[in-house]
Amino acid sequence: MKRITLALLALFIVNYISSQNIYWVYFTDKNGTTFDPYSYFDAKAIERRLQQNIPLYDITDFPLNENYKDEVAKLSEEMIGETRWFNAMAVEIRDENLPLIEKLTFVKEIERIETEGRLAAYTDNVTDCSSEINDDAYDKIGFLPQVERFEGGLFIENQIDGKGVRIAIFDGGFPDVDKHEAFAHLRKNNQIIKTWNFPLKKENVYGWSSHGTMVLSCVAGIQRGQKMGLATGAEFLLARTEINSEPAKEEVWWMQAVEWADKNGANVINSSLGYGKSRYNPKDMNGKKSLVSRAANMAAAKGMLVCNSMGNEAYDKAWRVLITPADADSVLSVGGIEPQTGKRIYFSSFGPTADGRLKPNVTAYGTAQVAKPKKGFTQASGTSFSSPLVAGFVACAWQTRPQLTAMEMKTEIEKSGDLYPYFDYGYGYGVPQASYFLNKKAETSDSSYITFTQNEKTIYITVKPNKNLNNSTLLLHIQKPDGQLRDYWEVKFADFSSTVFPLNKSKIENGDILRVYYQKEVKELLYGTDIIPNDEGNEDRSFSRYMVKYSPPVNLPPSSFGVLSKYYIYPYLSWGFITPPFKASDYKMRYGKSQTFMFGIRFKGNICKWYNLGFSTEIGSNKFYVHNFDGSKKFNTEYLKITVLNFEVYQRFRLLPNELIGFGLFFDTGVYGSWVCANNHFMKEKLEHKVVKTETRKSIRGFNPLQWGVRARLGYELIAIYGQYRFSDLFNEKMGKTELPRLEVGIELSIPFGSL
Repeated sequence: MKRITLALLALFIVNYISSQNIYWVYFTDKNGTTFDPYSYFDAKAIERRLQQNIPLYDITDFPLNENYKDEVAKLSEEMIGETRWFNAMAVEIRDENLPLIEKLTFVKEIERIETEGRLAAYTDNVTDCSSEINDDAYDKIGFLPQVERFEGGLFIENQIDGKGVRIAIFDGGFPDVDKHEAFAHLRKNNQIIKTWNFPLKKENVYGWSSHGTMVLSCVAGIQRGQKMGLATGAEFLLARTEINSEPAKEEVWWMQAVEWADKNGANVINSSLGYGKSRYNPKDMNGKKSLVSRAANMAAAKGMLVCNSMGNEAYDKAWRVLITPADADSVLSVGGIEPQTGKRIYFSSFGPTADGRLKPNVTAYGTAQVAKPKKGFTQASGTSFSSPLVAGFVACAWQTRPQLTAMEMKTEIEKSGDLYPYFDYGYGYGVPQASYFLNKKAETSDSSYITFTQNEKTIYITVKPNKNLNNSTLLLHIQKPDGQLRDYWEVKFADFSSTVFPLNKSKIENGDILRVYYQKEVKELLYGTDIIPNDEGNEDRSFSRYMVKYSPPVNLPPSSFGVLSKYYIYPYLSWGFITPPFKASDYKMRYGKSQTFMFGIRFKGNICKWYNLGFSTEIGSNKFYVHNFDGSKKFNTEYLKITVLNFEVYQRFRLLPNELIGFGLFFDTGVYGSWVCANNHFMKEKLEHKVVKTETRKSIRGFNPLQWGVRARLGYELIAIYGQYRFSDLFNEKMGKTELPRLEVGIELSIPFGSL
């Protein structure tokens, strides 16, 4: 009975954890409910609906049927939240109650919630968070470079600051926004209209994650007289929707926050977070799989525009692409660029969506000056900050054209991009420009910078540089007839004398559009239709010097190798202790010194995001410090060393997914087999009344060469505690009834490598 204690304990833990899950329960109808929009909606919400011709009496806004809710609540462990728009409630349900709820006549569908929110720069892309900004870093020009990149000075000159527009910010907390100097103008003018802490169900949001404070400063902060964001005159709704330890509930809170923002009159929502590889696969980023994407699209139908970070996954070969809800069609998804060079910042996620739609839509600085909680300012990196910079721009743009609907505004923001009509899956349409909304035409040149010529195999793209612009980078793409990109490039010329790029004709087909952007000019060529002059065959062209930076090939599948990918292989080290036996023995043992050291290689394959199967192989030694083990009068046993080769088959349950490394909180159970490669009996020889220090090694012939047992591990990220129990006897009948302890406990350290 004692031999199966660990196995029973492991089974109990797994059963307990898996038996409590969070689900959306969708109802068939809203029969018997009533709705009064004038008592439910804020006046700004009604104004928005009337302005955009959105019905006030829409069935999606009607409340849930209370009788339906009560019946489901009786069979649930906890009622977490609900959504009017999708006629569903989120509840925690034990496995045995699932069939009972499914049989209810008014239940349409039950969907398990398997998402985890991630702040799109908070975990691993915030940098220099302790350094103060030098007061002399910028001239006192009224705004920071992150604002000027939008031509923000034009908005400021025309007194456009987002006045009349209401912005909702979803984040993990807003510590010291009620005190920090960067938001003094918001407090003075009562521009923070409402707040709500969804995890704690109360109004106070002024604590917890500093991420929200930094994000808000990129929308409306003022740093010692200089604007950090453009929407300093807007009104704000602050919602705390994210915490670190409730991954399944965060989707519910995000969903509730969108409806809360709608009810309270938001025009713009900034969401500097997303849901990605912990629970989803890249193919799921299609704008339809996740409920938050569907909710973001619904927000547009209600007249709100969601600005969402693209995510910081470009460096992750096992993912690369954007996160949800940035994949939603109606979302203005924002990527990041380097402030110094204007090039795509290395971590900004790539588009397109899984179904081939353009993402990102636009870009902004991926490194920004932000407010630091308590006091002062700092610099932080991530698409978490490019998104609110754009959200502030959107508020100002909407102030200039209040008659536009949410989707019309999204289109106009794209058209204002400084690359438009050029686009690609790294830059989108570029950085939005204020001059577009103030009807100021961009500067143009009488002469074209870009010309096309050809020979039999090559199209030559020749550019005439304007040295005053100090920009020798060319962007080009090939767009298929269906609107998707066949491929795209970023070309860096080594100097202004080498400004010819040869494009092999094998890369382009009839009907494709070749589009080139160079020094504020965009030129298009419809291949197979437009006439291309023959090239003169300049022999010097062969000596042109340029560097080509290929963006990831379009539709390149993410690597199947990685912590959260299809499979992953990684080494590990373990160190354990032999524990006392369950029954008395005829020998003495020093348990503190009886230890195990192992080195192994582990393979795991994902069946789904929360369940893995795998195997491992390891080699190492066990040392048993025993006395009088063989009953010899001539020798005293010092320790028994066993060299073993183990092979284990295991299953892994990911209990609390986490994207820091990718392992998260996990629980493993498995069965192992061992081959005793060698054994040695180390002894000290007794001569008369003293013990000689010289050790004598002797092999024991009574070992069973093959062993087996069970193992369990409970770990978080790279560290795990383990326990294993050996069911087989270590010795055969030659050793009589002698047996060594069977139980071992210890710690294990994983060593990640390759694509995480």
